Amino acid sequence: MRTSPYLLLIITLMLFQACNNKVIDKPDKNPNIILIVTDDQGIGDIGYTGNPYIKTPVLDSLASSAYLLENFYVSPVCAPTRSSLMTGRYSVRTGIHDTYNGGATMASEEVTIAEILCDNGYQTAMFGKWHLGDNYPFRPSDQGFDVSLYHKSGGIGQVGDIDNFYKFDSSYFNPVLYFNNERIQTEGFCSDVFTSYAIDFIEDNSDKPFFLYLAFNAPHAPLQVPGGYLEIYNELVNDLREEEKEEFLSKSMTDRDMESAKRVYGMVSNIDDNIGLLTKALREKQLVENTIIIFLTDNGPAQNRYRCGLRNRKGSVYEGGVKVPAFIVLPGSGNKSITQTLAHIDVLPTVLDLANIEYENRNKIDGSSFLPIIEGKKTGIFDARALISNWQRGYPEPYRNISVRKGDFKMVGHTSYDKESKLELFNISTDPYEINDISSTEPDKLIHLKEEFDSWYMDIIHNEKLKAQYAIIGSDMEEEIILNRNDAGGEPGIWAQDEVFGYWHIECIRSSEYKISINFKEKINTIGKLVLKIAPLQRTVDIKEPGSSEVIIENIYIPRGKYMVECWLQSADGRKIFPFYIRISENIK
Repeated sequence: MRTSPYLLLIITLMLFQACNNKVIDKPDKNPNIILIVTDDQGIGDIGYTGNPYIKTPVLDSLASSAYLLENFYVSPVCAPTRSSLMTGRYSVRTGIHDTYNGGATMASEEVTIAEILCDNGYQTAMFGKWHLGDNYPFRPSDQGFDVSLYHKSGGIGQVGDIDNFYKFDSSYFNPVLYFNNERIQTEGFCSDVFTSYAIDFIEDNSDKPFFLYLAFNAPHAPLQVPGGYLEIYNELVNDLREEEKEEFLSKSMTDRDMESAKRVYGMVSNIDDNIGLLTKALREKQLVENTIIIFLTDNGPAQNRYRCGLRNRKGSVYEGGVKVPAFIVLPGSGNKSITQTLAHIDVLPTVLDLANIEYENRNKIDGSSFLPIIEGKKTGIFDARALISNWQRGYPEPYRNISVRKGDFKMVGHTSYDKESKLELFNISTDPYEINDISSTEPDKLIHLKEEFDSWYMDIIHNEKLKAQYAIIGSDMEEEIILNRNDAGGEPGIWAQDEVFGYWHIECIRSSEYKISINFKEKINTIGKLVLKIAPLQRTVDIKEPGSSEVIIENIYIPRGKYMVECWLQSADGRKIFPFYIRISENIK
């Protein structure tokens, strides 16, 4: 991508200038809808929120023609945010409770925004990071998307993305991706690739209503920057260090923080250029007047850098982890601010409202449409509700990294593993940086918010979808499933360790003989035994000649049913090594 960001700024200004003086109208039936989400881009990683260093002219221009969602909240980490965006529901209702370790597969029974729009005549597409399940029936195509291009697992090159894992420092370049579930080799930087496919989709569907979900995996680590973008920020950084000392509620930025900030900013500037190309395509196809653009990010920044003074970052329920930049561009919207407390769960009902779709979901919708606010109507819904944030490695726990926001007040339960539980209370309207804990002076408010959390917790914790999600074998929808470490349950160290206990869940829907290929991260360098359990089935293979990273077991007859899959290599010296991934396919006779 070599287009000048300043040229793209001019293009974008031309795109929306004609709309700026119009009174906002609810779009005609079937407006096009584009939902853009970036990964680990915090509230300070964009120009319009006050960062004087980052270069995002296109996003800043769009924001100047948008409704700015000034108090927009998401989950502390990525997969939970994405499930809420797709369903309008708290992530734990959908089966999502983590980013890996068996907690990042959304129940197939969930009804997504794509399914609803598809049923109402929309062409639907997603490009980028899915992170809600890699096997049937959890893939984008199984959840309402007509067209999809995505990477596996939670990120390109992560342990669950076996196609790009071994590329290390170049995984974001020329990645192997999945186009409509078919493995393809792409060329170029990942954000450029996703945008190119998105533009093709727009051009191919310009005569039909469409929903485009463009979910960039950048600027998530590894912080790989396409050519020319890192150089933009070479002179960044003594100024940043001073800014950190004066304004931030965190430790001063280290040299490593500075380098990370430069790389993140380069990746964001690349995204900005790509969004400029996307809006240019809308203009060329004369789609601007009937297209809604929603932009947001999935959580706070992963590294220590400028975040508008907010406390903490990704993974935390303090403001720096969950408050993100967000805006919605509507024809004629101009530049207006919405200050009510909104969230990811509100996107689905708002989009359906904007698209004039009445829908009775069989699942409870937690969010509410904020179209009445856009239309200037008074509503007390958002001030009266309790908005919950939570994230733990594993299942939700009371008061461990949880928050409840209701009106101006926010309760935070932040418990380190070696400390007793402590509940804090902040008045966000007067203390946006969460400095002054007022729990001792406002005990009644603290008790009320604790009761709100307790009620929510009891409502969600016995949800059947929080139990195992089963990848399906024996289906005509997927010839081979891959069980990877991202989706394995077991010990938390399963992400990075080899000597760790883990397992998967599968459901066989066709009794048949199956071929199972067990693959290890490194070549087997010891004699030993491989043990495979698909209880009550079990097979043991003697490893007499080291040197291969794969063990194949043929012709295992698996009857219909649900199973737990366990597998390990027991070495001669007693170590138990967990597989990198397992392939299962039906024997074709």
